[in-house]
Amino acid sequence: MPDKDKEQEKKQSQNQEQEQEMLNENNQNEDSIQNEYLVQGGDGDSKGSRNFNKIASIGFFGGIFWSTVFLVLSYFDFTQIGPNFVLERIKLGKWANGNVENLISIVAIGIISIIIAFIFYFIGRKFRGVLPGIFFGLLLWVIVFILLGRIAFDLKAIKDYSSDTTVTTICLFILYGTFIAYSVSFAFQEQKAYLRGYSK
Repeated sequence: MPDKDKEQEKKQSQNQEQEQEMLNENNQNEDSIQNEYLVQGGDGDSKGSRNFNKIASIGFFGGIFWSTVFLVLSYFDFTQIGPNFVLERIKLGKWANGNVENLISIVAIGIISIIIAFIFYFIGRKFRGVLPGIFFGLLLWVIVFILLGRIAFDLKAIKDYSSDTTVTTICLFILYGTFIAYSVSFAFQEQKAYLRGYSK
């Protein structure tokens, strides 16, 4: 009888240990799923939603700021193209001439820039440094002025513009791409640091 009692106690303790191990594994899996959800910008946690808002803010501010710089450069004849090239195919009417058209163009670029910031967030947020931003800006320039220029924005072939226009727009897009890439990457690294603290 004492031997049977000991065996039963041993089995019970083994069962309890197995249950505890299963509970620990389940908790670890839930933590890893929640952390992965937060890294990808899930809004189940306030930090995740704040990160979502931060990426949108980076995109909108970057678009507004650099398109304003673009307007100033076109005003001083550094470039034959201004930010209103995005509205070339849209007929706004006589009410949108001059300053109103420029203002609408700047806001439109800010909104488009939010999408661009999220695109970089999903494909390049893990890259660090300045080089990814330079390549990202050059890629955007090629897309806007060579691939989509005539189709989407009614731009002329790049060879039909002055060399000043080409150099200025390339430099501007490099600066814009660097700003977006560096800011988004920094926001992601900041989020990862928070999640490391969260997992502890």
